[in-house]
Amino acid sequence: MQKRKRRFLKKGQNLMMLRTLRLEKAKKAELQKELTIYNALTKCKLTSSEVVPDVNKLLKSNTIGNLVESLGHGNKNKIRADAADALAHIASGSSEHSNLIAKAGAVPRLIRLLQSPDPEVCEKGILSLGNLLHFAPNLRDYIIRHGLMQKLMSIIQDKSTCTLMLSHVTWVLRKLCISSQPSPPDNAAEIIQALNIVLYNPEANVLEDALMAVRNLAHGNETIQMLLDFEVVPRIIYLLEHPNVTVQNAALQALINIATGSEEQIQELLNNNLLPHLSALMSNSDPDIRCQVLKLLLNIADGNIFQRHAIMNAGLLHKILECLKADAISLKSAAALTITTLAIDKDKNLLCYLMRQGVIPEFCNLLFCQERDILSNVLDILSTMLDVDPSFSAEVSGIIEWSGALNNIRMLQSSEHEEIAAVARKIIGSYFPAKPHIATKF
Repeated sequence: MQKRKRRFLKKGQNLMMLRTLRLEKAKKAELQKELTIYNALTKCKLTSSEVVPDVNKLLKSNTIGNLVESLGHGNKNKIRADAADALAHIASGSSEHSNLIAKAGAVPRLIRLLQSPDPEVCEKGILSLGNLLHFAPNLRDYIIRHGLMQKLMSIIQDKSTCTLMLSHVTWVLRKLCISSQPSPPDNAAEIIQALNIVLYNPEANVLEDALMAVRNLAHGNETIQMLLDFEVVPRIIYLLEHPNVTVQNAALQALINIATGSEEQIQELLNNNLLPHLSALMSNSDPDIRCQVLKLLLNIADGNIFQRHAIMNAGLLHKILECLKADAISLKSAAALTITTLAIDKDKNLLCYLMRQGVIPEFCNLLFCQERDILSNVLDILSTMLDVDPSFSAEVSGIIEWSGALNNIRMLQSSEHEEIAAVARKIIGSYFPAKPHIATKF
């Protein structure tokens, strides 16, 4: 055994000297490795005020490869955290930068950082993955397949997780729910389960990101049904009463998308006592909140006749009419769209009520705007009011003339949008025919 060891010793060396030389060599290798890493960090320009290097420069210098290598277990925690931070910055360059990072094998290594006991390493790993998802949504399912949700769920369920870390995790969940792909994420159920936990967190920024994640996820009846089945909706409706206006707004946006589902899914929203909460929000001083409520009511009204009647029975109609008379064009247009949808059944009593509430002059004022949807809806309801009963037509046509909107309707006959031009021509031809010219005798 001693003879074998001596074969590796040079003249004048002993085992102790050999061990010392090996340690020095290892230290030099470690220092060289750290130098390579810090060169990579310098080349990628970590400060957010500087431009991310061009993709070709990064490839030529192998900066990304060196940074990905630096994420490994054998490196110091400071190096791993700095490397993840650098990759997060590079990912913010473009979708091409982000996809290049994924191609270099960064994703599984970044996900492993999430189980590091060092909070800085874990935090930088989460932020880097969030940037990849933000700038390259096409990577969503690829990142999920590497076990991201299991790691995120562990962090969420850990009672020692700090608020800052939880806010980062919720931000990543929000990014997971954004995708250029039409299909929901591979494990939408796991994401919804995670959201159902963080929706009970008291921090406003965590709640906002969780609610926006629900909004991003609520596309298509299949995913909407999953949200209903996991009983996420009652909590979202409860958050409509949150004192923070950003949380209220995010909750409304989530419900707006959920209300794009089927009639049965809309009915589940109503069964959760949604309308009384909306009635209270219609008195909110913030016009943006009232505008979001009107968008939600519009989607509910687009369901069926019973759901339209539910809105009116909840006493919301007069509050919608108040918005129609507001100064803000966004409120007026949202209210007009909602009222036209409520009146889609051509109920004579409802139309009579609307007329007595002075909606026709307000509708006529909207004919001066240039938005296609508003013009189409306003013309439709004016046409409906003129057609529904002969006793209405004289009064409605008189108000149209008095308001000065008749000239706008005449001009809309030549609109580039045929559906608008057709309704305008119908109104003019049926109720405002050209008066015959009478020659003057001399």
